[in-house]
Amino acid sequence: MDGSTFKSVSLKNAEFQDANMTDAKIIDANMTGLTFENVKLTDATFDDVNLSGVSINAADLTGLEITNADITDAMIDGILITDLIAAYEASQS
Repeated sequence: MDGSTFKSVSLKNAEFQDANMTDAKIIDANMTGLTFENVKLTDATFDDVNLSGVSINAADLTGLEITNADITDAMIDGILITDLIAAYEASQS
């Protein structure tokens, strides 16, 4: 799946496990409730996506770029992404 492009798709409640999605592009997609487990997302791009309730566990997120996204209740390794952003911002002030 590396280098693949997913555009204007619904990936709602999908599960990706042990997949290589390096350089993948997901654009204008509903990813609500999607699960990534042990997935390589190196240099992937998510743009204009709904990541509500997404669960990302044991994934390589090196270089992952997320823009224009709803991250409500989205988690990385059991931590809300909004909490991770808040902690990062607090450490920068």
